[in-house]
Amino acid sequence: LGFTCCVSKLRVLSAYQPKMSEVACRGLSEREAATCDMGRNLPRGQKRQQEPSKVKEHGRVTKRRTSVASPVRRGVLGCVTDVSRPALADLKTVVISLERRPDRMQGCTERLEKHCAELHLERLAATDGRQTTIPTDEVTLEWNTARNVIYQKQRAIRKGWNDLETYQVRTLPLSPGERGCSSSHIRAWRQCLEKGKNGEPLLVLEDDAAPTPEFRERLERAMADLPRDADLLYLGYSQAADWRREVTADLVESVYVWTTVAYIVWPEGARKLLSHLPINEPVDNWMAAMAAENELKAYCVRPKIVLQADAWNVNSDVAHSDEHYWGPNSDIQHSDALYWGPDHPEAKASGSLGASFWDIDSEDSEEDSVDL
Repeated sequence: LGFTCCVSKLRVLSAYQPKMSEVACRGLSEREAATCDMGRNLPRGQKRQQEPSKVKEHGRVTKRRTSVASPVRRGVLGCVTDVSRPALADLKTVVISLERRPDRMQGCTERLEKHCAELHLERLAATDGRQTTIPTDEVTLEWNTARNVIYQKQRAIRKGWNDLETYQVRTLPLSPGERGCSSSHIRAWRQCLEKGKNGEPLLVLEDDAAPTPEFRERLERAMADLPRDADLLYLGYSQAADWRREVTADLVESVYVWTTVAYIVWPEGARKLLSHLPINEPVDNWMAAMAAENELKAYCVRPKIVLQADAWNVNSDVAHSDEHYWGPNSDIQHSDALYWGPDHPEAKASGSLGASFWDIDSEDSEEDSVDL
């Protein structure tokens, strides 16, 4: 009777072990998961000495390819399936660009060929908000700045700016360009779902994307350490709030960042984004809010590896509703560089930009730990 009771208890414990293992392995990076011994629960009746062949059969990941990242992790029983980490040459990539602006697509292609020529680009024709009817159940007609103001103030405090009184809650109309931009990203997420049947991610770029010389090296390191719960990885951004956590020196978890110039989205992330429609803010604010509310697991490569070819709102087809934020008579140009008016050092430097690339946080230098 005692032996029977012991066997029964062991079976009960065994039934619970997969759930405990899943919790133990959830959120681990590839390197951590590679040494994870949790969850290798043997089928009933199978002897322990047979376990190595099972691990081999399922292809337990113990080695990493010399590429942008390792393949999908499927082998450790009980662990959450890892995110797909394709090599750079296999990373599906779309560039959002208006058909009537072939010059911008050409410029983006040339910049990408310089630092990541192995990327296979596909142009995703941007939704032209001036000519296309965009349903309001996908993108609203106006937005309230209340949530964004919270993070504008956090950024100002973090940087020591003395302008908190200028951030006011208002309801603003979304410009046709902003609505078209949102619609374009929605279509990119749908494409990610349609073509990522096996979990493959999609690199989404806007046509002002300018990769840095370190693009390949830093992306490789970040992808190798990317936690397995990642929905989205920002390659270019403007930081608002402090980071939620530091994963490695090259990778941080985001709370709230701006811009959609470059990011990698996984099918599960695309599914989450699409399930929360309509977009009722500029799309970067809306995505950031989902991350801030823990509805989207977003990470950032640090420092950023994609800049913008022009200053914010310069040579852009997207008119930003924030331009009217301070009223029609304001002499403040709402840009990370020109924010403080003509006397700011960055504003004086803007006249000599030429063909140089524009850092989204132009007066920040992550190399100097300002945004660390």
